[in-house]
Parts: sequence; structure tokens; C-alpha cells
Amino acid sequence: MHQSSSGPRADQVRCHALFTYIFMLATSALATLGPPDAAFSRNLSPKFPAAYYAEQGNKYFDTLDSYASRASKPNYSTHVIRWEWPPWLYLTGHKDHWMTMDRLLVLYPTRVLNRDCRSFKVQPFSRCRVTFHYEWIDSYVDIYQEFTFNDYGQITFIEAWTDEAGFLPMNATNDRWAEGTAVRRLSTRVPGLGRADGRYQAIPPQHLARVDRDLRNLQIRLRVPVIAWLVESVRFTFNA
Repeated sequence: MHQSSSGPRADQVRCHALFTYIFMLATSALATLGPPDAAFSRNLSPKFPAAYYAEQGNKYFDTLDSYASRASKPNYSTHVIRWEWPPWLYLTGHKDHWMTMDRLLVLYPTRVLNRDCRSFKVQPFSRCRVTFHYEWIDSYVDIYQEFTFNDYGQITFIEAWTDEAGFLPMNATNDRWAEGTAVRRLSTRVPGLGRADGRYQAIPPQHLARVDRDLRNLQIRLRVPVIAWLVESVRFTFNA
């Protein structure tokens, strides 16, 4: 498994990512999540051929690959959310207009290698393993990523982990594609993702105590994304 580089060049990656995503975050509207009794993503079943979901995963990575076709774009829902677990920055995308800004990252030569995107009959319908090669600093990072969809074939939730033991939501030794019951992912706990349009819904304040810590964390970041992002950016940049 590849390890990410450390030292001055890795700090450059962090700084560039920091300023790029601060700009993205500043353009995103504030939002809240929906009632705890809302529909969840596992309520939905695939409405498209299996190949469609795997293809959408590949199209997503095309937007981050400096050498992929600029015409290749995934089908996002209007209120898509991207959540990247530590060591990354949690909320790194919200709404389709923000996601299109991923194209800015191709200014720093990057290849997305070793792509293995597969479709599944239960949510998340698309799951991928890839390697990012940041050519300008010769750094490699392995990523495991999942994509949740609505009934219209649009991506509603993207969830990512560093593909290394200790970061993944499952034991990859015996559950490589996170199909077991012990997987701890956020996408299946977000209310509203199980509606036909897959749009998350608001959790009334009186119900917040009933939901888990991760869901509260997501709601807080959606309410004050800029402040939350800046805090995480400091942590990420300086390895706090």
C-alpha cells in the first residue's frame, strides 16, 4: 500500500488544498439536516444497470484527474454532500455547484490510478478503490470511496477514507468492499437519503440528543461550514 509523503512537499499539498477548499466552502450555502424518522438510504434499490453505478464512480475521479476528459462528469444531485474522514477535512463538498469546483484541482498535475469501481445491490451502490498520484510532488495516496444515489441515478452522498488499516470503516482483510454488518459509515444514517430525490432533511433541535455523534458533527458543519472548515484546515495543515 502506498504511503503519503511527509515533509515540505507534503506541506505544499496541504496548503494548496487548504486555500482551494476555503474558496469552495465560502461559496456554499448554509444548511441543516432532516428529522430522525426520515427515510434512510438503504430504503432505496438500484434503478439503473449495475454498470451505470460503477461508471459514475469513475466519472467522479475523472474530475480529479488532470489527464481525464473534461467532458466526463458524474451525475450529482443538487444537494450532494461529500464527507471525507480524518486525516482529511470532514465536509469537503456541498451542493452541485461546489462540486464542479473540483476542476480547479487539476491545475496541480494529478493522476487517479489503480481504479477499481464496482456496483452493489444495496447502498452505497458504487464503491471504489483508487490511488492518487500527485505528480508535482511525487506523492501517492490510496483512497476508499463510496457513492450513494437517489432514484434518478444522481449522487447524493460521497464518503471517503484513507485506504489503510486504522482509517477504514471495516476490516478490509475479511470485508474488502464493506458489505458486512459491522461497517461504520455515515451515509446510511443521514435522514432523507432514502427519499426518491435523496435530499437530506432537517433534524429539529429537540431531536439532536437522539442522534449519534457523527450525525451531529455533520449537522454542525452544514450550519457553520466556513468556521468548521477553517478549524479542520489548521489541524490538517499543521498535523495538529
